[in-house]
Amino acid sequence: MSRYLLLFILNVPFILTGILSIVTQYKTNHATRGKLISQLIIWLIILTGLILAQPVFNWLFINKLTESDSLSLFDVVQITAIVLLFYITNRMRLKLEITERRFQDLHQELSIKLSTNKKTN
Repeated sequence: MSRYLLLFILNVPFILTGILSIVTQYKTNHATRGKLISQLIIWLIILTGLILAQPVFNWLFINKLTESDSLSLFDVVQITAIVLLFYITNRMRLKLEITERRFQDLHQELSIKLSTNKKTN
């Protein structure tokens, strides 16, 4: 099995999950249109980079712009780890936004209750 194919197979689930996550958030009105577009562009750039990894490397090698061996197994693991970390970081950012929104809602509700209690006293 080609290492480029292995790289693609290992990373596609994270990319598809990231795309589905942002689309789902947009459909449930938890993300704005701008956020949807920016996240989709980022994930599609990563996917395009993975698809074009082998042709770009071959072109660089043919034009003598690189003299390194082809993609090593360590490179595959390293690139997969980077994509995984990007996915995890993105998920944590989304969870933080949800928690912050909930905290603001609770603060607003508490402020309303306290103000109505002061008015009745």
